[in-house]
Amino acid sequence: MIRAALLLGHGMSAETPTPRSMQSPSWAPLGDGRAEATQLRSPLFDILTQINIAADNGLDLLALSLAVALPDICCSLISDNGRTDREKYKEWCKENLKDGFHYVTPDDLYSMRCGVLHNGRFGDLKHRVSQVVFVPKGGNTFTNCLMDDVYLYSVDTFCLNMNRAVVTWYAANKDNANVLKNISRLMQYRQNGAFGIQGLPVIA
Repeated sequence: MIRAALLLGHGMSAETPTPRSMQSPSWAPLGDGRAEATQLRSPLFDILTQINIAADNGLDLLALSLAVALPDICCSLISDNGRTDREKYKEWCKENLKDGFHYVTPDDLYSMRCGVLHNGRFGDLKHRVSQVVFVPKGGNTFTNCLMDDVYLYSVDTFCLNMNRAVVTWYAANKDNANVLKNISRLMQYRQNGAFGIQGLPVIA
């Protein structure tokens, strides 16, 4: 399986105090061996990059927690009021997670998201699957597997496939008026400070 850090360094300058593995910009295939990505500059990709770094370096709980929030982030970016909700999340999953996620329903994914972010568990799964099991990097690799009613996925592959879906979505929607308006509110590195803090790189 081809593995590579995704979209490293976009939206950052050399002044930003960032992890060493993020300091050299590089481009990678979107996971299928073909370097066809078009360079897109967005603070959204700082989030994607750090998800992959966490998954590649054994910070599995952090990687999964942010990965399941990605549909919410995209829904918030494209909504009129800059917010998301249950139905928007599920619709985004239905429209954008067609590859690599076909054993789980949007309801399963939303349940997983709520469980992880609010309760530190994988949700009260009552739809197609009854349990989710993730395998840390370094063991066998599992991609979108179903064993009876247990959903099985490798952490790094799950995060990579979720990130790929977001990259594709953003490429199609980066010029949307709401996205252009809301992207500035996304948490991001601000090189020269923000909100009265000056001359100091911050995240805001």
